[in-house]
Amino acid sequence: MTDTANPALPTRPAVPFITRVRIENYKSIAHCDVQLGPFTVLLGLNAAGKSNFLDALRFVRDAVSRGLPEAVGERGGLMDVLRRVPEATEACTIALEFRVPERSTDTVLTGRYEITFGYAPSSEQGYVEAWIRREYCEIGPVGSPPETRFQVENGDVEEPGAGRTGRVRPGELYLPLVSTGSETYGHLRDALSGMFFYEPELCALRDARPVVRSGVLAEDGGHLGSVLVLLDPVMRERVDAYAGAIVPQLTHVGPSTEDGDYIAAKMTLSVGPDARPMEFRAESMSEGTIRAIGLLAALFQPGARDGRLPLVAVEEPELALHPGAAGALFDALTEASLHTQILATSQSSELFDRKEADLDAILVVVVQDGVTAVGPVDDVSRRIVRDGLATVGDLLRSDQMVPQPPRTES
Repeated sequence: MTDTANPALPTRPAVPFITRVRIENYKSIAHCDVQLGPFTVLLGLNAAGKSNFLDALRFVRDAVSRGLPEAVGERGGLMDVLRRVPEATEACTIALEFRVPERSTDTVLTGRYEITFGYAPSSEQGYVEAWIRREYCEIGPVGSPPETRFQVENGDVEEPGAGRTGRVRPGELYLPLVSTGSETYGHLRDALSGMFFYEPELCALRDARPVVRSGVLAEDGGHLGSVLVLLDPVMRERVDAYAGAIVPQLTHVGPSTEDGDYIAAKMTLSVGPDARPMEFRAESMSEGTIRAIGLLAALFQPGARDGRLPLVAVEEPELALHPGAAGALFDALTEASLHTQILATSQSSELFDRKEADLDAILVVVVQDGVTAVGPVDDVSRRIVRDGLATVGDLLRSDQMVPQPPRTES
């Protein structure tokens, strides 16, 4: 633990939004069925398929919020979405188990949302509109049987609890339609649409942009200055503490408002006890520094604390940071998971060179013959780490980490 620890903050993690993910035939993933906690790291080498796992979740977000055709189209079409190795497939399934709080009560809703889509049953593979073969949803209070459920098979809708049947177009999802008249389905739609996938671009992080009041960072890192303005005092202090642990001599991160209505990030460095503090605007910061500030803003942004962003996913948060910053980075990710679910990918051995690394927070990702496998740390690796023979970082550096094989039913 670094000296950025704050004992005044909550010690109980927030209820994770997505608790289980099952994927069949999405990009390089033939099959995976894994549990997610408040903080989960997908750990594996380059090109193992970590990004494809995140993109499966993002695909659901995009399909629910913008429609299936657009979600498929922006990924290059069905040929680039459906698994093709070692054989071509015609459909894929993404199933999510979730927990989401009701907005007006303390009730936590739980359930499952699943979509299977691909080529139309009678079409040949090629450029065709994506066809939803099956969509299923059940939802209800924790500890009780599902109160609400619907199922769509090739466009035919059944909603037993409401006594409704009907039909939707084969390329259209039913959840966005039914959620307009159902508060319960609306909670799920908003939560799925609110999943945040952080993919920073240097130009966006450094840009001065018009002030926005949403308190939500753009997924490319844009509007960084506006988010820094809207941090509450506690989170502003936490961002300063972590930024100072990552960047030597940095004492404060905040907005620069020298461009009138446009705003960017600014940092303050204290170079000595008698020296005047020095301020640097975003365009003068090193790549590692601006990436660190952008990451901290993504983790502690107001939208991640007030429930609008129930999941924040980040790819390789250690990118462009020196290895010595790994401890502070790990602590920042862990602390952020007290308020929102954090899902990260990493290939950093330094990030897990610590005795207190929680093996249950790790999903190992490997690729063999072009097919990705995802699973918890295998039993042998757990024993090695538990007995002090090696750290998780040691196992990753030696390419000895493998996922636990699926357990067969007896």
